[in-house]
Amino acid sequence: MADAHTASETHGEQDSIVLSKFLLTAAGSDGADPDRIAREAGLPGWALTEDEVMIPARVTMRVWELVERALGTPDSPVSIAGWYDLGALGLFDYLFANARTLGEAFESSTRYLHFVTTNGRLATVSEDEQETTFSFHYREGEPRQMELAEQFAMAVLCSRARGVTGEPVHPLHVGFAQSAPRHHATLAEALGAERGIDFGQARGSVTFRTADLCRPIPAADPRLAAILRRYAELLPPPPGADWREKFERELDACLAEGTAALDHVAQRLVTSRRTLQRRLADAGTTWRAELDAARRRRADRARRTGGHATSALAGQLGYSDPRSLRRAMRRWTAEG
Repeated sequence: MADAHTASETHGEQDSIVLSKFLLTAAGSDGADPDRIAREAGLPGWALTEDEVMIPARVTMRVWELVERALGTPDSPVSIAGWYDLGALGLFDYLFANARTLGEAFESSTRYLHFVTTNGRLATVSEDEQETTFSFHYREGEPRQMELAEQFAMAVLCSRARGVTGEPVHPLHVGFAQSAPRHHATLAEALGAERGIDFGQARGSVTFRTADLCRPIPAADPRLAAILRRYAELLPPPPGADWREKFERELDACLAEGTAALDHVAQRLVTSRRTLQRRLADAGTTWRAELDAARRRRADRARRTGGHATSALAGQLGYSDPRSLRRAMRRWTAEG
């Protein structure tokens, strides 16, 4: 799983689409217009129909900014966190919920956080017999965007601790890097920190009693936990939201094999014929246009390299006869 962070360093930080989908659903339940937020944030329409996709973290951060604007309250992170139910974050949540103890659940979160975000960093910074402190922060985003996202993350983290143990587990202390807002009573109530909240810290942090981290998780299934961990370790980094390059690569491969049919390409992309057509429509194109473009790319390569006779190339590109290919080539030349 080390490749997940390597990919993020190469292509920028990323977030799972499930996070934006949750934010939009919760914001909609609070009276916002999720479709408008998605459009303004630049969320790909096709990505919102998926779960196993990563999008640029800057897009998720933009969603946070637009959600606050739409709801018209600085308490939007707490409001959104109130809609959170364990399981909303997919495999990441189920790994947490099936750990033996709360401490192991937190360890799971630090290990598998990249399933939700490569932009966030969660780590244990100090631990003794009395207290254990975790740090949390985001690497990318505008200051206000990161403030909103960190408040939400802390509220959800505390909610998950209570949810899996079934006990009133509260942190001893929560710290934020941001400056103290004018009003934060709602945030303080949601976190329930016994020693309160401090702002202006070097980094966001949350401190629990070490004894609380030893609390068992009653509903955990050890056998399921082992299966989930093995599965998680085998998973490659989630794919990015820019599927166009992958689509073109698979279409080219099908052309090379002489099987460039819509159903064949959809199968290689592990999706349905209708979903692929919808994605192409969302991107402002069609299967016919993409197939024509792919045929042109392959014909241009063949012409430059001197490979394939026209008759053989026509068959490979799916034309009924060489004359159909020649007509297409004349059209491509006219189009420039």
